[in-house]
Amino acid sequence: MRKIVLLLSLWSAGAFALQGTGSTSFNETIVPLLNTRPAFKKFVLCNFKIVSDPQGTRIGDVTMPHLGGAVMGPYSMWANWQGPNGPVKVILTINTAITFFDKQGRPIRGSNLRPAVRFQEKFDSVEVDSPDEGQPESTPGGFKYQVDPSLCSDR
Repeated sequence: MRKIVLLLSLWSAGAFALQGTGSTSFNETIVPLLNTRPAFKKFVLCNFKIVSDPQGTRIGDVTMPHLGGAVMGPYSMWANWQGPNGPVKVILTINTAITFFDKQGRPIRGSNLRPAVRFQEKFDSVEVDSPDEGQPESTPGGFKYQVDPSLCSDR
């Protein structure tokens, strides 16, 4: 019995330490990342309609006590690629390069991220993958981002 209680307590401690997913705002998180790379911004915003909120990695309290609950990349979302024969459902992922900083504002090197109090993300790359089974082409609330048509014009 004591062994079972010990195993359950270790499992529950590990469950709280696991990173999960967390949704974020396309406008507040993804657009600023894309703004740093205009060619990728145009590629993403002019070729994809965003169907779902981006899902990132939620930071656990055990891993980084000062950042627990924050969401960081990579960010994946349901999207429709605007193909020549109509929309094609895909999963669009925005990869980021992340730097963690301590209280003194110094970048943290190594694997001990417990002292991290903030992080900075930079756009890294885009991935396009096959859709999830049953992925919808749209949602009742509409698309998550409307692009300014002037961005996509060839002028």
